[in-house]
Amino acid sequence: MNESLKRLGLDYVDLYLIHAPFEREQRLAQWRGLIELKKQKKARAIGVSNFSIAHLEELKAAGLAVPQANQIELHPWSQKPELVRYLADNGIAPIAYSSLVPLSTWRIAKGHDSAKTNEMRAAGEQADSPFKAIAAKYGKSEAQVLLRWAIQKGYPVLPKSTNPARIRQNADVFSFAIDDKDMTAIEKMDRGDGVAWAAGDPTHAL
Repeated sequence: MNESLKRLGLDYVDLYLIHAPFEREQRLAQWRGLIELKKQKKARAIGVSNFSIAHLEELKAAGLAVPQANQIELHPWSQKPELVRYLADNGIAPIAYSSLVPLSTWRIAKGHDSAKTNEMRAAGEQADSPFKAIAAKYGKSEAQVLLRWAIQKGYPVLPKSTNPARIRQNADVFSFAIDDKDMTAIEKMDRGDGVAWAAGDPTHAL
């Protein structure tokens, strides 16, 4: 951590996260380490990524403080309602990644091809894709609709792009709101587990 702060030219970071819930003893040791970093004021906030309810309960059972954030794959096709409710009940902020998965243009990294990802991509490419229809209704892009959905759900989002025009477009999500009817329709699109990891949704790690 000290080396990272030196390279960044900072005295502390705003948020420091564990990347994934790997082997049990390892993740408990990592979490204890992050708690110490916060005590040393080298991180203002600490959190985890891809932790399930069981993983978070594990921290509690070890007598450790709960994270301030849990970064998870979260989009209309992987809404994780039970986990999101748990996070809200325990004061843990959900941070959404892979927010644009339902789009046909969402990148599928090497090794991520699967029947599920191919099915999702095909659905996104259809001319009558529900997100195309919703985007047309509001005069926005599909990406803007997906990001706006997350914002209305109260999720911080992490869209990634190297295209300046797309970055500006992704930031323009406060000039419209998705109405209740469309939010309800999107709620019914949940397909379960995420697809961003080739090895499967890491919230299922033992």
